[in-house]
Amino acid sequence: MDHHRLRKYRGPETWARVRAAYVAGESAPSVARRFDVGLSNLRRRAMAEGWTRNRIAETLDLKPVRGAADDPGPGLAPLPVSTSPADAEDPPWIDPDVAVTRAVRRAAWLVSEGRAVEARALIRAAEDLKTLDGQRRG
Repeated sequence: MDHHRLRKYRGPETWARVRAAYVAGESAPSVARRFDVGLSNLRRRAMAEGWTRNRIAETLDLKPVRGAADDPGPGLAPLPVSTSPADAEDPPWIDPDVAVTRAVRRAAWLVSEGRAVEARALIRAAEDLKTLDGQRRG
């Protein structure tokens, strides 16, 4: 009996999402599983179309950082420097439990958008906040 392998066809929109997730820093095996594309196809297409992290870094004249996202999110912006301690203003207070809950929801959304590296950083920050709050209370 002849066995014929079924070929998967993924449209341009799927490959655009694969490219965005891969370039954003998600690993190739993870992207391949999530979008149900072949790992060798993903790597072959990335090389052929020039969307490997190294090629993108070369065009931007940057040194690639393994596992890094394209752009830092707005939460990673530098803090403003005040001229004197009297000018310093406390940020608005938020309950740490509420902040952790919001961080987890935002991380879930980031994963759904293919931004797993940012999501992981946010989860780590939420875990640290929970630990610090537990030490403060306890």
